[in-house]
Amino acid sequence: LTDKSAEFEAHPLPSPYGIHYDWRFGDGSPPIQGRRVAHTYAQSGIFNVCVSVNNTISSMEACAEVFVFEEIADLTAKSSSPTELHSPTVVQARLGSGNNITWTFSMGDGEIYTTSTPHISHKYVTEGNYTVNVTAANTVSFGWIPVSVQVFVFQVVRMEPSGCVQERTLVNFQAWVSGNASAHLYEWSFGDGSPNETHQGNPTVSHTYRTSGKYHLSLRLSSGVNKATKANFFNWMCVQPALTNISLSLDKSHYAVGEKISFQARAQPESN
Repeated sequence: LTDKSAEFEAHPLPSPYGIHYDWRFGDGSPPIQGRRVAHTYAQSGIFNVCVSVNNTISSMEACAEVFVFEEIADLTAKSSSPTELHSPTVVQARLGSGNNITWTFSMGDGEIYTTSTPHISHKYVTEGNYTVNVTAANTVSFGWIPVSVQVFVFQVVRMEPSGCVQERTLVNFQAWVSGNASAHLYEWSFGDGSPNETHQGNPTVSHTYRTSGKYHLSLRLSSGVNKATKANFFNWMCVQPALTNISLSLDKSHYAVGEKISFQARAQPESN
C-alpha cells in the first residue's frame, strides 16, 4: 500500500552471515543496507525491487516486481433515479483514492455487473424501489455503498380541481405526474374551443371558461427522458354560473306546535 511501510528480507544460500546487502526500490529513493529492511512507497505502480549481495568472495543480484496499490477510501455513488420503466438507469461511483479497481454493481433485481469502469447503465423491467449495492475492490482493500433507485410508470397521477368551477373566473389547474415534473412537456386542451396551450416543465396552467356547461379537459404529457413516451389524462369539467340570489319559502305562514314545517330553497340562476 502507498504511504505504508513494507518489509523486505533477503534469504541467501548457503548462509546469510558475512554478507553485505544493498537494496534499491525502483522509485528513485537512495539504496539502503541490511538483510531485513523496510520501505514506504509514496505512489502506486509497479516497481522493480533489487537486492545485491556480496560476501567479498562473490556477489550476485536478485530482482522482483512489486505492485503498490492505493487503499480504497471515500467511496461515493449516485444514480439518475427516479427513472422511467424501460429507460436506462445510470449509477455512477467515485473514489477519493484507490487504483486497479474492480467494480461490482448489484442492481437489486437479480442482475449483477462486474466491470473496470465506475459506472453502469441498466434497464429495469418492473417498477418499484430498488437498492443498488456498489462495491469497489482491489488486491488489498475494498469499499461498499448502497444507492436507492426509484423506477416509475410514466403517468398523470391526478389533476386538480376535479369538481365544478365557476364561469368567467380564472381557474388554476395543476397536474400531479410521476417522475421529474420539471422535465416533461404538457399539452392542455380545455374543450371550449379556445387554443391549446403547451408548457415545458410546468405542470400548472390557468384558464377561464366563459359560459357554463360540461367541457372535456385533456392533458397530453410527453416524457422529458424519452420523447416517444406519452401519457394522456381526461376529465369532464363542470362549469357553473355564480349564484346571484337565493330565496327561502314556506307553504303557509302559521304552524301548530309539533307540526312538520317544509322549507323550499331556490337559487338563481338555476344549475345542475
